[in-house]
Amino acid sequence: MEAIGGRCGIIPVQMPLIASITALRNPRVALPLAVYSVLWFLLLKHLSVHWSVNPQYSFGWLVPLLCAFIFYARWISRPKPGPAHGGARWIFCATAFALLPTWLVEQPNPDWRLVSWFLASEVVILSLCAVYLWGGKPWLVHFAFSICFILTAVPWPFGFEGVVVETLMRTAAAISVEVLNFVNIPALQHGNVIEITSGLLGIDEACSGIRSLQATIMVSLFLGELYRTTWMRRLFLLFAGVLFAFLCNVGRALLLATVAARDGIESVSKWHDPAGFTILTICFVILCFLARIVAGPQRRIIRSGRVSSNPFPFWLACTFAAWLFVTLAGSEIWYRWHESGETVRWSFQWPVSKKDFTDIPIPANAAELLKFDSGHAASWTESDGSRWSAFFLEWVAGPSRSRILARSHRPDICLPSAGYKLRKDRGLVMVPAGNLVIPFHVLEFEYGDQRADVFFCLWQDHSKTAEPAGDRNDWNRWAGIRSVLLGERNLGQQTLEIVITGCSSSETAEAMLRNRMESLVSKDDKSSGRL
Repeated sequence: MEAIGGRCGIIPVQMPLIASITALRNPRVALPLAVYSVLWFLLLKHLSVHWSVNPQYSFGWLVPLLCAFIFYARWISRPKPGPAHGGARWIFCATAFALLPTWLVEQPNPDWRLVSWFLASEVVILSLCAVYLWGGKPWLVHFAFSICFILTAVPWPFGFEGVVVETLMRTAAAISVEVLNFVNIPALQHGNVIEITSGLLGIDEACSGIRSLQATIMVSLFLGELYRTTWMRRLFLLFAGVLFAFLCNVGRALLLATVAARDGIESVSKWHDPAGFTILTICFVILCFLARIVAGPQRRIIRSGRVSSNPFPFWLACTFAAWLFVTLAGSEIWYRWHESGETVRWSFQWPVSKKDFTDIPIPANAAELLKFDSGHAASWTESDGSRWSAFFLEWVAGPSRSRILARSHRPDICLPSAGYKLRKDRGLVMVPAGNLVIPFHVLEFEYGDQRADVFFCLWQDHSKTAEPAGDRNDWNRWAGIRSVLLGERNLGQQTLEIVITGCSSSETAEAMLRNRMESLVSKDDKSSGRL
């Protein structure tokens, strides 16, 4: 065995390429590697959509490369394999079997983060089983972190993310307001938004959460592995990373508030992105410096010599390859068999003849965040004096990002972050509109001394051959299971949010909406262009 070392303790000298290439010619080696390559490709393909549409997880593109780097660093120092017991095969078979229902549910529900965690966990468990079968417990312990590291790029479940991020954002806003008032810059807190004399600061960030929080957690875990520190030191780095991300966001808010107070709220746009990137860089530099100190004296990493592995059960590899084919082909056949070109959808008819009808420009940063394919917003005054505002957004059928984006931002999450107080959640109501029944989630808010009734509709185009148009609710998770049973996927999405102010009660606002809906909705049956 040859000892190697370096500042990080993992600098390789050379790789036995000839031996590796020779081993790949063996079907007992090539087949498992090919199957696992397909498996990891499916996982990364699923996660990459979230990395593309959600700025909070854009760092995910880097995680697979870091996984490969960590695995290679572990590979060159792998220990001698140990015996593998038969229990791992039962775990392997049970997890492989679970792939089929997970993949079936994932197809029409790419936005369902619980499904993302199921899929990622299954791929990780199957990979850990393979490592165990190849090298027993010594290899399982040695390679486990490099395989599990991909979980840092899986989007957090909405409930957990909302509690953690919302708490940190409100705390950061509260601290920022206290500091601003201390330095004689008048400021008020509205949820995650800071109000100063020149306007509202951070309204565009109300749904974004703590910048770089998830990325900082990923970097903290990677640095702990890079320096091969103890688990206690890795845990310390993790908490330090969360603290640095929080403090850097406070510093960013203070900087932008100071600029807005001095030069006006319009000047914030010039500083917004540079301040974010600068503070993000500062956070990572400090974390890297701390990791080097915490790591202490570097351990010498012993490079493995020619270490052979246990043979992977060939029958198990063949069975898994066949099952993976059945999973992918069966899912594709199921959905293509149920697909039809005609869908049921509707359009919003803008009441341009109403009093004070005014188009509402959608801010560029909001449009970039939502990435809708078409959208329009306007406000007007009804004959009874109530003021209406409507936001109608559409996403085309085909790409899975359409469903993710349509469900990423909801008034019950975004408006409280912007300072609105939720007085009552009245649940779901069905509003007839001709031969359609449109579901609205009804929420009652107040902002200062003004109350607002919000009616939010999330609608997915439905196949005409699946069931007649009628009482369809795309709000809950049962709708996702129903889409599996009906073989619906890659459908177009649209959202309608109507905000009514000036009504004496929510019941009055709902009655007005019911009276007006038939004139505001036009049914539109057309080909969806699904893929």
